[in-house]
Amino acid sequence: MVGRRQSDAAGELGESQSVINRLESRQRTTGRVCDRPKGEALPVTDHNHDQNLRTSDLRYGLANATQLQAHLPDGRGTRVSRHTIHNRLHPLDWNDRRPLQVTPLTPRHLQWKQDHVTWTMQQWSTILFTDECRLHGI
Repeated sequence: MVGRRQSDAAGELGESQSVINRLESRQRTTGRVCDRPKGEALPVTDHNHDQNLRTSDLRYGLANATQLQAHLPDGRGTRVSRHTIHNRLHPLDWNDRRPLQVTPLTPRHLQWKQDHVTWTMQQWSTILFTDECRLHGI
C-alpha cells in the first residue's frame, strides 16, 4: 500500500491505524512485516522410527516407555525420549505401561497365612473383610 495514507489502508483492511503504523515501522527497520521466525523443533522420529516403536511395543507388551526406549534402534544418533515414546503411542491407544506397584509380603503376612490355612468355612463365615475404610454407623 505504497503511497497511501495509513488511515485509508487501515479502513480497507479493517485494522486500526496503530497496527498499520507498527507494520510500516517494522518494514522500514527489518525489511519484512511478518513476525519473528519461530523456532520449531524438528521431529525426532520419522515414519520408520514410529514403525519400530510400534513393533517394539507389540514385542515387549508389558514394557513401559523407559524400557521401550532401551529397545529402540539408534541409527540416526539421536536418543528418543520417554515423552516422545508416550506421545507416539498415545494416538494409537497404545499407551505405555507402568509397572504394577505391589506391596511385598512380610513375615507377618506369611505367619497369618500359616495360622489360617486350615480354617473351615464356618470359621471364615465369622470374618468381615473390608477395604480398611471407616464404617460409619457401626
